[in-house]
Amino acid sequence: MSHKVYHPLGESLIRQLAFIDKNCTEFISSYFSSDTREYLNFFYKYTHEVQKYLLSFSALSEDISVVPKIFIESQVSLMYLDNKQTEQFTICFPDQSDPDKGNISFLSPVGSQLLLRSAGEKLVLTTPGGSTEVFIKEIKFKSNW
Repeated sequence: MSHKVYHPLGESLIRQLAFIDKNCTEFISSYFSSDTREYLNFFYKYTHEVQKYLLSFSALSEDISVVPKIFIESQVSLMYLDNKQTEQFTICFPDQSDPDKGNISFLSPVGSQLLLRSAGEKLVLTTPGGSTEVFIKEIKFKSNW
C-alpha cells in the first residue's frame, strides 16, 4: 500500500529530494571545484535528514508553518548575539537566490551552515566578512514551488 502526501510541506520535500537526486552532479561540478566527496556527503546528509523527517511526517497533524530543522524553503529568523538585531532569510535553491530580498542559496557559505540546524540553536556563522554568533529564533516553511 502506498501513501501519497497531499500536504504542501510533504510535497515540497519530496520534490526537493527528486530535484537534488537529478541535479546533484551538476550542482557539484558547477559550484564546487575541490573535494567532491565532502559535497557528496553534504547532499547525502541533507537527503537522509529529509527522508527521516518524511517517514515521521503526518500530514494530518503537522502545522505547515513550523518545521523542526532548517530545510530548503525554510524561512529562518536569526538574532545576532552581538547587537540583538534580528534578520530573516529564506533558504532556497541557487537559481532562486537573491540576497537583497533575503533569499540565500543552500549552497552559499551562510546557507550551507544553517541547513539542518534547529530553532533554539546558537552557532558561529563564518561569512566572507568574518565570524558572528547567532541564535536561531524561529523556522517556518515557505514553499516557492
